[in-house]
Amino acid sequence: MILIDTTMNKMMNLKYSLFVIFLFSLSCDDGFLDKYPLDTVTHGTYWKTEDQLRAALYPCYDGFQYELVTYPSVFGDDVVWGDLASGLSKVPGGRHTALDGFPFSSFWNYTYGHIFTCNNFLDHYNEAEIPQDIKDVYAAEVKVIRALQYFWLTSYWGDVPLITKVITSQEAYGPRTPRSGVIQFILDDLDWAANKLGIEIPTGDNLGRINKWGALALKARIALQNEMWELAASTAKEIMDDSPYELYSAYGELYQLSGNSEVNPANKEAIIFSLYVKDVRMNNFTNYTCTPVDYIRFNPSKRLVDAYLCIDGKPAKTGLEYYKQTDVTVSGLYTYPEQHYADYFKERDPRMAMTLYIPGDEWPGGDDGDPDDNVSNPIFQLPRFAVLQNNNRNGANGLTGFYFKKYNSPELAGATNKDHNNINVIRYAEILLIYAEALFNIQGGALTQAQIDQTINQLRNRVEMHPMRLDELTAWGMDLETELHRERRVEMSMDGMRYFDVLRWKEGEKFLGKALVGPSLQVCLNDLGENPFEASGVDEFGDIIYEKSVAEGGIDHFDPNKHYLWPVPYAERIKNADLGQNPGWEE
Repeated sequence: MILIDTTMNKMMNLKYSLFVIFLFSLSCDDGFLDKYPLDTVTHGTYWKTEDQLRAALYPCYDGFQYELVTYPSVFGDDVVWGDLASGLSKVPGGRHTALDGFPFSSFWNYTYGHIFTCNNFLDHYNEAEIPQDIKDVYAAEVKVIRALQYFWLTSYWGDVPLITKVITSQEAYGPRTPRSGVIQFILDDLDWAANKLGIEIPTGDNLGRINKWGALALKARIALQNEMWELAASTAKEIMDDSPYELYSAYGELYQLSGNSEVNPANKEAIIFSLYVKDVRMNNFTNYTCTPVDYIRFNPSKRLVDAYLCIDGKPAKTGLEYYKQTDVTVSGLYTYPEQHYADYFKERDPRMAMTLYIPGDEWPGGDDGDPDDNVSNPIFQLPRFAVLQNNNRNGANGLTGFYFKKYNSPELAGATNKDHNNINVIRYAEILLIYAEALFNIQGGALTQAQIDQTINQLRNRVEMHPMRLDELTAWGMDLETELHRERRVEMSMDGMRYFDVLRWKEGEKFLGKALVGPSLQVCLNDLGENPFEASGVDEFGDIIYEKSVAEGGIDHFDPNKHYLWPVPYAERIKNADLGQNPGWEE
């Protein structure tokens, strides 16, 4: 414990000074084109020692910005953002336009801002008067961080400008680089990085730094997203066979302070994570997920709730996964139609209760949805809708009726920007899922039972969930591909990959642009006394609607002709007409 405390103090002192530097750099953030060049910066006397390289390295690590890591969950169908007027809500509803600034300009600027920081480091690191192999380790870490930015950029926009050094304003104007060229560049960078980085899990003063396996994990993710199945499979298998990483025994703790690597070395699952430090670098996730004094921001979607299988491995309902199919065997353990709120959580995949607050849990959300509207509840029973509670802020007001336990620290409930819980970027569990999906595609849409046991069933065994068995899937009318996709959704909820998964699978029409819904009308009438959104009615499944899709006479939709890519930000096209526009979006 003394060693951990000493290490943390050293890390906090170092990161405090670097964080001040980073905050200063943010004050100059006026957009991608405006970042080049920085005027009057003098490098001649700086890049000499390893201490200087280390100091310049840490601002690069803010490329693991929590908005970039976690907000893709909002763009998909697992999370409903608490403000439907926000640009974050427009994307999953298909209500965004090419003229919207947020999130398009913001995410473009975030990523290119981090690329500038990385490029500045890579332009100068070789000037340090230290052994080349030491210098290269620092450069390798930075190349991994830069590659992650380009993963996000290409996943959102496809073709994007490939900027590999600090450039002049004249060099900033030109067309986008084809996606394939950007992907090959960053894969080459990751190969170089993997050859320079160490194989041990970083500890002590190096806690949170990237090693060889982090470079390969990102390579496997990028290969999968770009349907490079052989590369994805071989890279994932190398990590599975040779790395020190493994599944951590307690799934729920992976998203809690108690599971953070600096306090729990037994967690060897977090391959890359964004490191947060108390009073130095913090976030606001507890208030976003469940706060006792306001509206929550990260609302678990009802579609996510419906996706969890029952404990016997069968679906609770056919849902969107098996829409209108009558040959699928649903579980007899589940009460459907649901009569009470508690019915949603009975006999479900154990990961559900580790991801969401369920009735009977200790509750950090103040007043819940019981009949009074101003008395805090220590134990959670019912969801709170503001319209049924005199529109006050005495508890966790939500839109969907469900609450995330992941990244929620009850001891910090109500404290603004005080979270120091690390945020997962890539876990070992994702490597197993990458391997399974890549093999499935290599083998013509098939997996052997041994391959399923090596991947999917490792995840299920950890939480004592019924294993996936090919003979049972066939007998129950369930589809292997659908269940691979479901497994990834359930295991990786809040890992920031759901949106990219749906895009890769070309399942936007199936899952995106749907009505935003809550519990069923019957549950609301039985447990809350009325429908909080009565004017919007119910959807075809009997769930109450907060925001209608076109199917119910609203505007939320998914257009496959354009919504698989984001529009190039209007502000950037005004400055650089050569960027062009993605298909389907107005010029």
